[in-house]
Amino acid sequence: MSKLLKTMLGAVALTYCVSAHAKPFTNHDAIIEAKNFNFKCSSRKDKSSCEDDLKTFIKEYQNAYVGDYQAQRNVADAIWKYRDPEDPASHIEACAWSTIFVFTPSRYKQSNDRVDVEIKCDFSEDDNAALIYKNGPTVRERVAQIKKIINARTVHPVDIKEMDFVVRRDHDEKHAGVGWSTQD
Repeated sequence: MSKLLKTMLGAVALTYCVSAHAKPFTNHDAIIEAKNFNFKCSSRKDKSSCEDDLKTFIKEYQNAYVGDYQAQRNVADAIWKYRDPEDPASHIEACAWSTIFVFTPSRYKQSNDRVDVEIKCDFSEDDNAALIYKNGPTVRERVAQIKKIINARTVHPVDIKEMDFVVRRDHDEKHAGVGWSTQD
């Protein structure tokens, strides 16, 4: 065998071995990622409501990675609502998830989706985020990473009791409690 052919076969074998042992992003990973958000509940009047929202957020975060438009929208809103203004990463994450739900194909799109992105992706008032953000690369990288996980289909939807969302019955969060065979 020629040296070139051996090199090519070696590269193919190495690629196969690396990809075969690469650990896919799963629900467990999504839970860990969701729990690492720096939610600001301490400054809220209704701390128990914030803590309940965080529990729901962890479940919705998993469904957002499944590709559920409503879950993605709710995740972006929760990150934005409970973000730490001193933490530019949460601002960037809210912008990234907003960008994701705007481009997710869904018949449930809302007329204010684009406005929502403009608000969450406006870094002009946030000097800390502006330093990191520099108009895009970090958000674009995070959006690409989220899309890759969604397209891999390694995260599975979960029921959310607090929303009366049952995966088998409702199909997506927009139909929580009513089932997906109903017409909008």
